[in-house]
Amino acid sequence: MDNRRKKVIKSSVRDSIKKLIGQAREAYKNKQHEKSKKYVKMAFDLMKKHKVRLPKELRNSFCRKCFLVWIPNKTIKVAYDQKNDCLRITCKCGHSKRV
Repeated sequence: MDNRRKKVIKSSVRDSIKKLIGQAREAYKNKQHEKSKKYVKMAFDLMKKHKVRLPKELRNSFCRKCFLVWIPNKTIKVAYDQKNDCLRITCKCGHSKRV
């Protein structure tokens, strides 16, 4: 596969991932939590299959443990961690991440 074709494939995969995460947010807002998790899992699988790096806004938009879409004050808690001088995001499943 030539280099140009790889770039086209990766850009189309990034677009697909953006759409899937957008659909996951909409599904969560419509109280379809399992469907939302399914969309995020599909996006994560695409990311792993095609070895695509995501931009930060997408990288920090879902939990990698339970595949839950991050919506502040609904699915995650955001707190300032004074010890490490960073933000700590805690998901409903208990998984936390420093940002």
